[in-house]
Amino acid sequence: MAQAAIELIGINKSFGAVRANRDINLEVARGTIHGIVGENGAGKSTLMSILYGFYQADSGEIRVGGKPVSIHTSNDAIALGIGMVHQHFMLVDNFTVLENVILGAESDALLKSSITKARSELDRLEREYGLEVDPDAVIEELPVGLQQRVEILKALYRGAEIL
Repeated sequence: MAQAAIELIGINKSFGAVRANRDINLEVARGTIHGIVGENGAGKSTLMSILYGFYQADSGEIRVGGKPVSIHTSNDAIALGIGMVHQHFMLVDNFTVLENVILGAESDALLKSSITKARSELDRLEREYGLEVDPDAVIEELPVGLQQRVEILKALYRGAEIL
């Protein structure tokens, strides 16, 4: 059997007296798609927030590619190839698609060569994944479905292998 892309083992998380996650185990194989479903307040967002470094589990283990990892921040998750498309988009409404994609990812984003390189990479990702969107479109003028594409492209641009 192939190595799991991600394993969550015995994850527990409480907020005071409220138990958000109790002994959660999840294994996701590379190249598969999973849905985590449940009622409001069931702990789905909390679990994903632990995986993305927004929260720390009270106990349990996270493995990426079979290796135990510590994820304390979203930068840790990104470095491990984990991306997240948030329920409430994390986009700057008056920025373009391209500006949103590179925001925070490019240290020299104001340099013309960097923007040209970023535009080329964004174009490649759009074609590879079938997620075409005008890189010069302003976010607030896009329908929600295209804004979600931008969030996905943002994660892919940062090297996400697990989304």
